[in-house]
Order: sequence, then structure tokens, then C-alpha cells
Amino acid sequence: MAGRPSIVAHRGASADAPENTRAAFLLAMEQGADGVELDVHLTADGRLCVIHDHVLDRTTTGTGLVGSKTMAELAGLSAGAWFSSRHAGETVPELADVLPLFPAGAVVNVEIKNGPVWYDRIGSAVAERLSPWKHKLSLIVSSFDHKVLEEVHRREPDLCLGLLYEAVLYDPVGYLRRLPYPVGSLHVWHHLVTSELVHAAHAAGVKVLAYTADREEDVRRLVACGADGIITNAPGAVVRLLRAEV
Repeated sequence: MAGRPSIVAHRGASADAPENTRAAFLLAMEQGADGVELDVHLTADGRLCVIHDHVLDRTTTGTGLVGSKTMAELAGLSAGAWFSSRHAGETVPELADVLPLFPAGAVVNVEIKNGPVWYDRIGSAVAERLSPWKHKLSLIVSSFDHKVLEEVHRREPDLCLGLLYEAVLYDPVGYLRRLPYPVGSLHVWHHLVTSELVHAAHAAGVKVLAYTADREEDVRRLVACGADGIITNAPGAVVRLLRAEV
């Protein structure tokens, strides 16, 4: 396979460890991933916590809105017991505690979860937290809320921004060119990735990262299309597949 894409672990190695936990992030790096994708919310006391859902019920022992809890309250919950008893000690991490886990140059894609629960100035908070790490890690800030990316850019213009979308856009490259901030990558539902989209993005100087591809046939198709990155729940399996093709 020509042009090996970056392998980015979706919420960490979430096929083998509880998503968005220290265990999942460390395992992703052990499995050979180039980096991770993670999700952030703003807590009631203005801290950035790492969790996907706006509510706690699915992946923690807590209930209710993430944003109604303080970081200390979240740290008292198990974020791994739902996955296995072995991971019961995993808690909801703070972004500040996660960033030091990764080696220099690792891809860290921070997705801002904004909407349907909205967080005031979360873009500025993310930009401020990431600023000291921009020369050590390969940082990307992405979101389905394209307005919050403008907030990130105003606070920290050097951060790479990733435009997330999962519906068919008539002209995604034309759309990003009309935005009031620069975009470094399109983050596209893998079923929507085509070689034509990749070529158009590359012509505009933009990368294409595909999410969330776990099946071998999907990974092979994305490589054939020229995708720059594959976001996957099973980074170990994808790494082994691509290594076998070299």
C-alpha cells in the first residue's frame, strides 16, 4: 500500500480499553498508533475533562450532565467499570493530565464537544490549555461546531484546525475556503471519503482524516483513496494490516 496514512486511535484504543481513559491512550501508543483522538467538555468549575457524551450515564458510574459536575466530582467516578472490572479504577481524566502521556510528535486530536449542550468560551479554554504543547505534540483541534473553531483560532492562531462533518457537503473544499479561519484538515465520515475529495483537498493544501474505520475493507479503500489519516477504534489491528502490506 502506497502512502501510509497516520493511524489515530479513536478515543484511544477503545476496542480494547474503556474509551477516553488513560488506559485507552497508553494502550493506543503501545499498539503503534501515531496518536489519539479524544473529546473534551467544560466542567462546572471551568476545567476541561475528557469524555465523549454530554451525559455521564453510558461510560461512568455517575448520572446527569457532564457540565454540571466539578472536576473533583468527575474524578470520583469510575469511567472503566462499564467496560470491565479490571478497569474499574479508571476515572474521567482532565485534559491537563492526559497531554503529558504522549511522546514528542504524537498526533493529539482534541475534539470540542459543543452542542446540543453549549459551553461558554470552551474554544478559548482549549486553545489556552494546548498552547504550551504546540511545539511538542502534533495537535489538531476539531469540532462539528465550526463556530467554536473560529474562537480557537482567535485565541491561538498557530493551532491546526480540523473541520468535522458527517453529512454530504456539496462542495466541502469550497466551504472551508469561505470560512474566516484557516483549516488544516477535513475530518470526514469514512463512507464519504473518495479519491476525488482527497485530490480536491490536497490541491487546497488540506489533509483528509477519515473516521471511524475498523474493518479491513474500509481501511484498504481509504488507503487507496489517499486519505492522510485513519481514525479507528482498533489501532493495533490497523497498524498490523498496514505493516503487512509494506
